[in-house]
Amino acid sequence: VMKREQGLFCNADFFHASAYHFMDIPTKLFTPIFVMSRLTGWAAHVYEQRANNRIIRPSADYTGPDHQEWVPIENR
Repeated sequence: VMKREQGLFCNADFFHASAYHFMDIPTKLFTPIFVMSRLTGWAAHVYEQRANNRIIRPSADYTGPDHQEWVPIENR
């Protein structure tokens, strides 16, 4: 569906979640498992940023609408 509608392929988490489901791992544990699998990479980024005394920020350009009026949370 994502490929057809958005032109996007699913990421690895889709397949991991399917495997966890078939292994009868409770759904509430999926997110903690995903996080644990990423901790090493996150820690490496922190180490690299501190070693270089520089925050690494991905380059991105905002392409959304400009000058929208604020809508209080109760009215959304």
